[in-house]
Amino acid sequence: MRVGFIGLGDMGLYQARSFAQVAECQLVAGADPSSEMRARFAEDFPDAKLFASPEELLAGAQVDGVIIAVPTGYHQQVANTVLDARIPVLLEKPMARTVAQCAALIERAEQKNTLLMVAHCRRFDPYWTRWGNMVTSGKLGTPVLWRDAAARINNRGWFMDDALGGGPLLDGAIHNYDFANWLWGKPESIYASALKLNPSVSAVDTATAVICYPGGHQLMVSWSWGARGNVMRDIIGPDGFIQFGTGSTTPPAEEKGLYQYLTLSDRDGNESLIKVDAKPDMYVRQGEHFLACIRGETTCESPGTEAIKAVAVAEAILQSTRDGKIQTITW
Repeated sequence: MRVGFIGLGDMGLYQARSFAQVAECQLVAGADPSSEMRARFAEDFPDAKLFASPEELLAGAQVDGVIIAVPTGYHQQVANTVLDARIPVLLEKPMARTVAQCAALIERAEQKNTLLMVAHCRRFDPYWTRWGNMVTSGKLGTPVLWRDAAARINNRGWFMDDALGGGPLLDGAIHNYDFANWLWGKPESIYASALKLNPSVSAVDTATAVICYPGGHQLMVSWSWGARGNVMRDIIGPDGFIQFGTGSTTPPAEEKGLYQYLTLSDRDGNESLIKVDAKPDMYVRQGEHFLACIRGETTCESPGTEAIKAVAVAEAILQSTRDGKIQTITW
């Protein structure tokens, strides 16, 4: 399978390195307006043809699929160009900057009868799907609260531009929204509040939101790209909780690098260590799935019709930070 890459920055290069590990995959082309990014890509993939634009890539290389990793605000424009050529697309998350743009992309893909997959890689992560299956099987009881808090400084150009990147509550926590949708179904409502810790950026840099789901389940996200801070992630229910990592246990030294760990604690605090194979990682699995979809061997597990829901959550969160009201989530 011949694949090309549009957008050769950090994420585009990472995706390319992941696809290079996929069996029967050939990296044949890359496109980016930056000569520096093209030169960096060529260091890893010297046999790939290089182009300055999506249009040049489509005209100058034969590809069976294209991976798009450009700034979010350009997703619709670039994906439309590829879909119009009836070439399957793997589009980096978030699917687009707005729900309206997502809906237009879904319509375009349907018109062209062409695959539109969105890179919600956690759906292909055996680590996350392991704890997700524990949650949905009732291991923690019900309802469940998933808490996810993270903080770091991010001054990287377009990520913190409101129109192009949308900040951490769109670009960063989008994985959490999509995975919560996978766990619990249609999100019902959200409430969010923001702080401005970095006045030099246009995007919301710090906010906390609670997203409510059927059955009383909740996702709480508290993300900042305006200050340094700790990371706290756990999933709690009336019958126990799951934490990322090893808890109070110490795995054998010979297991280092072979596994990722979860710790399940019951209501009395008794811990069980859960091991998940570290390789192949979620990006390689995602690449394998994309190519299998192109070949018609499977049904896409991360289509645009699913990815739009995560953008709808993000859009509602950002609206709530502006008007201070509870938002219903629609798309």
